[in-house]
Amino acid sequence: MDDVAAAAGVGKQTVYRHFGSKEALFLGLMQSMCASAITTTVPAHPTKRSIEDELRALGQLLATSLIAPDSLALYRSIVAEAGRLPVLGAIFYQHGPQLARSMAARILTKRFDEKTAAARASTFVALVLGDVHLEMTLGYEVPDFKARFKKQIEEAIQASLR
Repeated sequence: MDDVAAAAGVGKQTVYRHFGSKEALFLGLMQSMCASAITTTVPAHPTKRSIEDELRALGQLLATSLIAPDSLALYRSIVAEAGRLPVLGAIFYQHGPQLARSMAARILTKRFDEKTAAARASTFVALVLGDVHLEMTLGYEVPDFKARFKKQIEEAIQASLR
């Protein structure tokens, strides 16, 4: 809290008055980071691009935004704290994985009914992230991550459109 107050140029009591606790501050930060990681670059309205091109763009966005150092650090923190603070896991899920799946489902409803699109969107997101995201989350050095993500994205597109 001292570091947050100093960075904001306010007193620690101001930070506590605004957030109430360290947990509330962490929740607010996590919610903000999740929202900005994805929604700032995804069009809110349908485009004239093909489904494949829209899914490819979403896959690339997910891959690049979720392996950014801040995103990986946030994800690791959430996993570490979710057992102690279940609301943290719930908020993360709503503003992270659930949001990514709903964006993929919106694209997939151009070809499938809503239920099928939702199921295939879940598969799409899981396949996009795949082993590369897991390895990077665990701190592995992944020298060929760009090529591997490109392959995972193409495989995710094919699997979700079958």
